[in-house]
Amino acid sequence: MTDKSTSQTLRRGLMVLNHFHGNDIEYSVKELTNKLNISSTVMFRLVNTLVESGYLTKNISTGKYRLGLNAYKLGLYANPNLKLQQVARPFLEKISLATRETISLNVVDPITLEGVCIDSIESPNDIKFSSPIGASRPVYRGASRKVLLAFMEPLQQEQVFQRAISEGFTNIDELKKDLENIKIQGFAYTEGEVYEGALNVSAPVLTNDGLILAGVSINCPVFRKEEDTVTSFSNYVIEAAKQIGNAMERNIP
Repeated sequence: MTDKSTSQTLRRGLMVLNHFHGNDIEYSVKELTNKLNISSTVMFRLVNTLVESGYLTKNISTGKYRLGLNAYKLGLYANPNLKLQQVARPFLEKISLATRETISLNVVDPITLEGVCIDSIESPNDIKFSSPIGASRPVYRGASRKVLLAFMEPLQQEQVFQRAISEGFTNIDELKKDLENIKIQGFAYTEGEVYEGALNVSAPVLTNDGLILAGVSINCPVFRKEEDTVTSFSNYVIEAAKQIGNAMERNIP
């Protein structure tokens, strides 16, 4: 039963916006109609209203719609990680210059408990693995996400374990051992766990109380791995994560 104190039109408009995940996502009115099971007449009015308000914009060359400037600005106003991004950026740039590999900053989405990339510097190399800003993935696979899971609260970890099981993941005992090792050594390292041929080394950004703020990651193709690569990368991310954590503590009002 629909709550009469809420607006169905506004709800539908928000449902439309929620389908635009990423800067390059575009949809036609027909595609949105099919995805949301809303009549084409209603969808046409919704899209026109969102365009008029600046939350969607039309790509003239494709005839499709994408997020507009007002949606972008609203996201910036609501972004609780903006300060973290600003503090971390110089340290990410330093690692980028030293390694010439893709560097990313990832956090836990408090609602979905997935790992989300909030900042990224791509490798200048022709062959590389990217970490798109806004990319969201489960925290039980890959070093960039596992390093977040390792330092999450036990109750949150259990929620993630139950979700992983429901999604067909069966190696929970092995995952728990991995998380313990990550906490002991202070960083996570995986090869090909999410993408074939990808190597990832990540370290946690923690508060003075040991709470997880973010993870700093280096991502590169396995074929560029040398004998000291993991040791070198782990030193970079551990040091950067420590400095970011200290800087965040100093900046807390």
